Amino acid sequence: MRIKKYILILSFFFWTGLILSQTNVPVKDSVFIADSISNRKVYDIVDVMPEFPGGNDSLMKFLLNNLRWPNEADCIGSVYISFIVAPDGNITNKKILKGICEPFDNEALRVINLMPRWNAGKLNGIAVPVRFVIPIKFSLK
Repeated sequence: MRIKKYILILSFFFWTGLILSQTNVPVKDSVFIADSISNRKVYDIVDVMPEFPGGNDSLMKFLLNNLRWPNEADCIGSVYISFIVAPDGNITNKKILKGICEPFDNEALRVINLMPRWNAGKLNGIAVPVRFVIPIKFSLK
């Protein structure tokens, strides 16, 4: 358990997901952009936002159980990771939007790569690709 339980305090919120999922956005105002790789529509706002299996509490447990404090670095801050939840729930197009230092960025990305399939986001009852951003905070407090 080492210092992990005492030093690594993970605080994250799906700011984008939580804020946007609480607004009633008409379908005609749904926001999407084209994915640069496949030119498919990727939504930022949908009727039902994607969700980690079991919800936010399960996601917090998953992150706490899988994140490791990198030994070779001593950085503090939040790593912001963007990814797309595909219609089948797979996590794709993972990338670091804002990092703090390479070992911590790599650790945050490693844990995102371990995630199981999510519950897909839906627009008009149909599963669609949705962009999601997760901040993972590394702190000494």
